[in-house]
Amino acid sequence: MTGQPLSVNEVLRFMNHDFLNQLQLIKTNLALENVEEANHVVTNISTKCSQFFQINGLNSEQLVEWLHTCEWRFPSINITMESDISDSSLVEWDVPLRDYLESTLQHVCESIDPMIDQSCTIHVNSSKNNLVIEVELNGKWCSPPFETPIYTTDLVVTHEHYSDILWRYRVIGSKEGK
Repeated sequence: MTGQPLSVNEVLRFMNHDFLNQLQLIKTNLALENVEEANHVVTNISTKCSQFFQINGLNSEQLVEWLHTCEWRFPSINITMESDISDSSLVEWDVPLRDYLESTLQHVCESIDPMIDQSCTIHVNSSKNNLVIEVELNGKWCSPPFETPIYTTDLVVTHEHYSDILWRYRVIGSKEGK
């Protein structure tokens, strides 16, 4: 977890490590004659690959890089990505969105309970008219409520719930008239 982006070498190392883990899981399931579970692993890999390419459709270099690497940069949080992207994001939202997502995960990571599983679901929805990023964090941490604003007037952040075990918020931007 650093403020600097991962190097190409680090990304390739993480990616290959994850890929080898998945292959080993498939191999183990096949050796145990658990074909159904092996097929499930292959389906999960295919889904994750499809989401990878869909997220690239945002055409926001910094945000896309952050979304693709956040699970490696925050290994103490199990991050799940969901996406529904039919149109790109606006270029001027790229850095503010990346910075806001980064700061929220750092806020939680500073005080997580290592004995409790931490999970985060990030759902990115980008259509012709708007962009909505929904984030839900579950686990245990002892940070005060997050009060850092997003640094653009075009995006609105709504904190739906914040406690020491659940944090749910949305970032919404309207593309109409842009």
